[in-house]
Amino acid sequence: MPGRTFAFYLSGLLHTSDTVRRALAVGPVIADRYASSVMACHAAVNRVRLDQVRELITPFWSYLVAPDVTFYLVSSATSLRKRMFDVPGRLDKLQENFAAVAETDPSAVLLTTDGRSPDELADAVITYLEDRRAPTDRH
Repeated sequence: MPGRTFAFYLSGLLHTSDTVRRALAVGPVIADRYASSVMACHAAVNRVRLDQVRELITPFWSYLVAPDVTFYLVSSATSLRKRMFDVPGRLDKLQENFAAVAETDPSAVLLTTDGRSPDELADAVITYLEDRRAPTDRH
């Protein structure tokens, strides 16, 4: 049932994009699990190639709100195994898929999570975003 599953993920992605579009009229938006997650997770869970999932999403790219920045939280396999149920091969495939998606994502910023608390990760994201908004000194 990969087709049904993809339709479910895609409908969530399109809804999220609509929600982001409305929220951007008010101010900055931070969204969790956007297009990259749909691609990487759908491919891993359904054991299909990432390029097949990209092909399915291609007609919708122009509709999706393009992110300014996408933070990819990178964790070691040891750390992830502690938090995930063990489906043989799924973790490796997820990591491979997210790395491949990040490679082609012009908004990608990788953040290593090992040894960092959620507060430290939030601080890293906020610092990155504030640095991007800061005026440059041209003297």
